[in-house]
Amino acid sequence: MKEHNNVIRWIIFAVLFAWAIYALIPTYQTYFSSEKKMMEKIKTKSDLSKAKAKQERGEELTGLENGLINSYGENAEYLSLNDEEIEKLAEYEKHNLKSLALGLDLQGGMHLVLEIDYDQLLKNKALKKDKQLEDLLAEAKVRSGNDKERYFDDVKSVFAEKKVPLNNYFGRTGESDDKIIDGLDSAARKGITTTLEVLRNRIDQFGIAEPSIQPRGKHRIVVELPGVKDEERATKLVNQAAFLEFKIVADNETIQKKINDIDTALKNQDDFLESNAITTDSITAAADTSSVRSEEALTDTTKATDATKLFSDDKTAGDSLTAAQTEEDLAKANPFKGLLIGGQRGEILVKGKNKHKMESLLKNDIVRNVLGNHEFVWGNKPDIYNNEEYYEILLVEKKAALDGTSIVEASANLASDNSATGGWEVPFELNRDGGRIFAEVTGKNVGRRLAIILDNKLYMAPNIQVRIPNGRGVITLGGGTAEEARDMSIVLKAGALEAPLEIMEKRIIGPSLGNDSIDSSVKAALVGSIIVIIFMISLYKLSGVFAVIALVLNTIFTLASLAYFKATLTLPGIAGLVLSIGMAVDANIIIFERIKEELEQKNTVLSAINAGYDRAFVTIFDSNLTTFIAGITLYQFGTGPVKGFALTLMIGLIWNMYTAVVMTRLLSDLFTKKNAKTISI
Repeated sequence: MKEHNNVIRWIIFAVLFAWAIYALIPTYQTYFSSEKKMMEKIKTKSDLSKAKAKQERGEELTGLENGLINSYGENAEYLSLNDEEIEKLAEYEKHNLKSLALGLDLQGGMHLVLEIDYDQLLKNKALKKDKQLEDLLAEAKVRSGNDKERYFDDVKSVFAEKKVPLNNYFGRTGESDDKIIDGLDSAARKGITTTLEVLRNRIDQFGIAEPSIQPRGKHRIVVELPGVKDEERATKLVNQAAFLEFKIVADNETIQKKINDIDTALKNQDDFLESNAITTDSITAAADTSSVRSEEALTDTTKATDATKLFSDDKTAGDSLTAAQTEEDLAKANPFKGLLIGGQRGEILVKGKNKHKMESLLKNDIVRNVLGNHEFVWGNKPDIYNNEEYYEILLVEKKAALDGTSIVEASANLASDNSATGGWEVPFELNRDGGRIFAEVTGKNVGRRLAIILDNKLYMAPNIQVRIPNGRGVITLGGGTAEEARDMSIVLKAGALEAPLEIMEKRIIGPSLGNDSIDSSVKAALVGSIIVIIFMISLYKLSGVFAVIALVLNTIFTLASLAYFKATLTLPGIAGLVLSIGMAVDANIIIFERIKEELEQKNTVLSAINAGYDRAFVTIFDSNLTTFIAGITLYQFGTGPVKGFALTLMIGLIWNMYTAVVMTRLLSDLFTKKNAKTISI
């Protein structure tokens, strides 16, 4: 080997080694640094301060946040967070993003098995929606149970038994039932592919390192989220349908008529009062309406409105709240409107205690028949007055004027200073077709209100003052948090699921299991390495030392590659790493045995080394190539754990060709003189 070639190769090695150390520094700082415990404490303090801030705003806390408050809320060491600690935490999280990520089996996290709700999928795809459709789909769902393979056959059977043509709700006029069922089944299968892509987009933006999202069979999806601690937030983000709709709000006259008609229909229903009697809390709420309104009016007199005039006729408005009436009289006179309370801005509210009662009434067949082409929607979160919860309820047209499938952009921003509501808001932008429809809808309904509904929850219902031609709008969260605004923008921008996902299985894997796995893996690797080192050195002496150095470099370069390219290390990945080390040892043994053969033929040391490396190269290359091809196959067709094994194995094999062939040769040349008569092998 020529001297100047060795110089170039040593320079290449120096560059590669420097790169490997640079790539592994963040991993060392994340998992092995002496500051790790201190950073974990600062992270806990930061999470605690956010949880307490949410608690002070009266917002609902997740289980993780409640646990933090219960564990550290009274501990003085965790109640203050200074600027220096915030800077340290930010720096630590930067390093964490660049470090080698650990898989679900090593650091814990969430394992979910999801399935598309076919019942809701068909409701979303129906050309029209009514009680008959809901009843038919409900019966089909009961028949099929959890067997999605027979669901569409059961849908076809139910419609046929009830003598209802499927083309009443799906497909085109005159289309056969078989063709419609085939189309729905095809749409459901495509829905799995769409859902996979939507979930990947959402979870990537959520910031989870290397999630695993894989189909299982034809109807299920397996999601693994390593490192997730806030399971409630992650579950909500994964499962949220993000079905955005724009619906026209009914006018006051229609609202009043519908509510009066509901009361009339309910009072005429046989034994309604016995099975649906209004609670004492409901009557008290209705009786206290005037006091609630007057107290609220003091807050903002310019917005105060007597909302009861929307749902009270002239004949009963003056008498319904008189002291002479008993609670039973009120229940008989107002079984529906007795649950309604007027808000300061003219909205209709339902007391939190009566929300379940109102939900039951809205599911009543008589109420649904009275509502016809209209429906009531609930506000996304309650208002708090005098420490009591009140939920807004709004009557809207059942048919959506526009849905959110046309959204192309969404972001989370703080509202401007001149905003009426303040807080966080989510601006969104529609594509060309959506913008055109949005312009038509707003143009035809100037002066009316447009309800913005996400996953059947009302977020806002602004007045349409002018035609909006540019396809841009804003969802205002008011008192919402930055996290809520960000999550909403993620689900809107990443895409809407065609239907909600049912969680068939959810497992939380704790970090202690991962720690045990890491400890076991490290012990196994150490024991195996020690045995290999003893074997190589005892059998091949100084050349065996060169092989051991090559093994160490192989491991360093493989881990550096995984960290640099943001791959994830799993237990199967560790197995792949160990296998690649075994392949590296095998390559060195082949080389050393070839050199021994050349020495036995009385060749010089230098010629024996040259012949040994040259003749062993083809064998080593063929062996690594065939194993690499097997790795490609495993990676292409395998699932998450198998892919982790294959990826680590392939990277290890690539570095094996460098360390086993090039590095040991450089070390041999370094310690072997040109005229040497012996070699330590």
